[in-house]
Amino acid sequence: MHSALWLTCLLCGQISAEPNPAERPVNAAAVVAALETVVEDSISQARDSVVAISRIRRENSDQTNAVKGRSTPNPVDIRPMAGFGDPMSPDFQSFDNGSGVVIGDQGQIVTAFHVVQGADSIYVRAADRQEFYAEIIAADPRSDLAVIVPKASDSAFGRQPRLKPIRLGQSEKLNQGSFVIALGNPFNAAKDGKPSAAFGIVSNRARRLDLNLEDSNSGAGRQLRHLPTLLQLDAKLNLGMSGGAVVNMNGELVGITTSGGTPQGFDAQAGYAIPIDPLSRRAIASLKDGRAVEYGFLGVSLSPAGSNSVNNVTPKTPAAKAGLMQLDEIVSVGEMEVSDGDGLVLAVNALPVDTPVEIVVRRQGKPMKKQVRLARFPVMGEVIATNKPEPWRGVEVDFSYLANFGLRRELPAPVFIRPTDELEGVIVTEVAPNSPAFGKLAVGAMIVSVEGKAVRSPAEFRTVVQNLKGTVRLVTIDGPVEIGD
Repeated sequence: MHSALWLTCLLCGQISAEPNPAERPVNAAAVVAALETVVEDSISQARDSVVAISRIRRENSDQTNAVKGRSTPNPVDIRPMAGFGDPMSPDFQSFDNGSGVVIGDQGQIVTAFHVVQGADSIYVRAADRQEFYAEIIAADPRSDLAVIVPKASDSAFGRQPRLKPIRLGQSEKLNQGSFVIALGNPFNAAKDGKPSAAFGIVSNRARRLDLNLEDSNSGAGRQLRHLPTLLQLDAKLNLGMSGGAVVNMNGELVGITTSGGTPQGFDAQAGYAIPIDPLSRRAIASLKDGRAVEYGFLGVSLSPAGSNSVNNVTPKTPAAKAGLMQLDEIVSVGEMEVSDGDGLVLAVNALPVDTPVEIVVRRQGKPMKKQVRLARFPVMGEVIATNKPEPWRGVEVDFSYLANFGLRRELPAPVFIRPTDELEGVIVTEVAPNSPAFGKLAVGAMIVSVEGKAVRSPAEFRTVVQNLKGTVRLVTIDGPVEIGD
């Protein structure tokens, strides 16, 4: 019984002065103490997994050089654009920094890609005052995620650092109002390796940020954070907390902090985080292995008016092969309903490449089912992967339709991809100098068959060529080509 109602009834003489034990007021101090204990335990479980990251760049540097296997300048020869002093000195201060979270037994650290993009060197401070240089093994501009690892012999202790991986949680279990803790490591205040913490709630589960000038200039185009994917937090995000952890009350990682609400028209006190959901868990798994993240791709654009009506179908894509047409209304992709373009992108991107899926469309009011095998979404921007399939005799290939998007500057204009073309194949994206294929295949050539077997995807091409020996006959749309071993 509500305390005010209980008091009214007591005054009227309807009940005794002694309330039912189950209806006695809750001990507020005990509740607060219990909450404090839960918060403290969650922080204790997660804090040793959060690191501070300093990005060290030379002036006028626009390429990311701190990549595993890539030749990089000696850190002591780099004059930082933002900061001063030797990074190994206790007096070093960085004005270009962020945070990261340890996620792997081999020291893999996930962070926001914008924290390390363009770095010539990456310097990390971790728990127990550990300090070391790190390098990128994979980065994905679409999700704004990257994974870095300690360099082999660059620890201040003369040995590899001991890092504690965090447990991954599920952001799908969060609701509006769920308690969360944001953990980040402001670099200049993190000499002891201990992160700062902020406690709050999930304000919303599906927020988006608008494309700004910096995003437009990056070449990455629209990213996932420009779709309704982000967690909005009321927890305060301090400077240097991008790439930090958002944890639940079990100390599990449920988000990666990505940005404060700084764009014009946004809540200046809000913080945003990339959720640890099926899409990001798959992305993180790929990045941990040094592989590029692949997103499913259909090949349609919807009406800009915000409906689910098809505005355009790109030739050679899964949508074109499945017979989707302009003005078709896409109702669902697999088990996910679609109401607009953002919903379609998220539904398709959540599925891996080569995934067969059923799509329901409505054509002139009548529902139709289409079976589609998804291709690879054309990710724009600087994709970094240190674990890539080996080229075959110097040749690397990709889906032919990608030439329509002008993804690689070295690709010629895709004059060979026309809506009337019936041939399918793979496009040559790289030919290594002095390789067996050098001088016989050019970047941009389209291969339609190998030894008489059709190849319509990179996976099919690799399967067909993997055991071939001696001279191999390929057919391109310009004619046959023979390549020795």
